[in-house]
Amino acid sequence: MKVKAVFIQEFYKVMGTFQIEVDLPEGATVLDLIDYIDRNIHPGFRSMILDESGGIKYPVEIAVNGRRIDFLQGLHTKINEGDQVLFSPRALFVV
Repeated sequence: MKVKAVFIQEFYKVMGTFQIEVDLPEGATVLDLIDYIDRNIHPGFRSMILDESGGIKYPVEIAVNGRRIDFLQGLHTKINEGDQVLFSPRALFVV
């Protein structure tokens, strides 16, 4: 399944692009996407997003289709065909 990963602010600068499209297996999670990007696109991406215990680094925010994953199933949030996963180095406030 194809999903889009979107990078804003400093992540955009580090990744060198605003958005990538990746092909993941059905049933993949946000954590699977992070690992895919780390292995295949940008080594070190995982360490930008996750702390040593495997949790999301503060104040990094991740959203799937505009919904913060801390209000879903966190890193185990399943992603589906066509979903957009946003990575922000700082907290996001949507009005």
